[in-house]
Amino acid sequence: MSSKRTTVLAGIAANNASLFHRVQFSVGDAMVMIDFADKPSVLIVRDLEMDRARQIAKADRVCCAADFTPEGGLSGDRDSALAEAAAECLRRAGETAVTVDRTLPYLYAHFMMKAGIKIEYSADFGVKERRTKNAEEIEHLRHAQKVTGEAMTFACRLIANATADGEGVLHHEGSVITSERVRAMITAFLVERNFSNAHDSIVVTVPHVADCHHFGTGPLKVNMPVIVDIFPMDNATRYNGDMTRTVVCGEPNDEFKKMHATVCEAKAAGCEALKAGMTGEAVHLATAAVVEKHGYSMVRGDARHDEGVPTMRHGTGHGIGLEVHEPILLDYGGGEIFAGEVFTVEPGLYSSVIGGVRIEDMVLVTETGHEVLSPVPEGLNWRD
Repeated sequence: MSSKRTTVLAGIAANNASLFHRVQFSVGDAMVMIDFADKPSVLIVRDLEMDRARQIAKADRVCCAADFTPEGGLSGDRDSALAEAAAECLRRAGETAVTVDRTLPYLYAHFMMKAGIKIEYSADFGVKERRTKNAEEIEHLRHAQKVTGEAMTFACRLIANATADGEGVLHHEGSVITSERVRAMITAFLVERNFSNAHDSIVVTVPHVADCHHFGTGPLKVNMPVIVDIFPMDNATRYNGDMTRTVVCGEPNDEFKKMHATVCEAKAAGCEALKAGMTGEAVHLATAAVVEKHGYSMVRGDARHDEGVPTMRHGTGHGIGLEVHEPILLDYGGGEIFAGEVFTVEPGLYSSVIGGVRIEDMVLVTETGHEVLSPVPEGLNWRD
């Protein structure tokens, strides 16, 4: 008897990376992918998408909801009808239990359970398949990171080569440089290269930099560090880039130079620890050890932050691929790392008074160690 189980993925592939990864086909409407344990797979899509799905989608059979009309008919609501059809498809096939992933909308679970089909959740299904990247996926990520690096170079050089007025506010081509303006210019740069920047970019300085994911607002100033974090999607492949650098127009103070040197050393330690067979937690502990060695502390959770004392307030990194943030985390509790996984490594130190620094790269775990994909300089001086 085969140990393979029938699995179900459902939703809108444009928003569901696990579904897209399995089917390699995306439309704006919902679809259901059923991989039977002992029968050809079935993809159920909207009727007007069937021809295109048959040409592109990775499925043995492509059907529409009307092919599995239950007794009593289908709902007039398109999404409900699709869920009803999926349940009827499973019922006709004699299935009594299916395995689902973390993304399954409850609508589908409702109709499957109504049809007497038991639902078994798997924490690995839809995740493990995506963690280890094949050669094509690695090249997609390498290209995404290359373009992200080009956008980063553009943004950091723009800031570094700006001119300051009498109050230290930066200007470019006669206008004040704000976080918002730089973000808009990054987006325009990416759009021209067929990349989406749906989540925007981070361009942030004091005091907002103490909030690690603040997007930044207001004018940028001379001698003050600016964190630039860009994480766009390649529209052609749907794979993402993710890179962070820190730039200063002028001269940073000595304390900030120490912070920057510490973060660069911590990133190098994290990359060195990033090996197959290690754990995400071990990688995080390697970066944390460097941070603490130089007199800084790790602060997590709801602890009060002393804004005058720089601290690191997040994990070392995360998986990346069809989503910017994918399992597993390089953090406390992070599990075993596999060859072929791709992660970000991004230590940082933050103070609303002194400023913040974060350096982030995309790193491939190889059979023998690691490789930084599409490397870009880490320094603070980006002047031409």
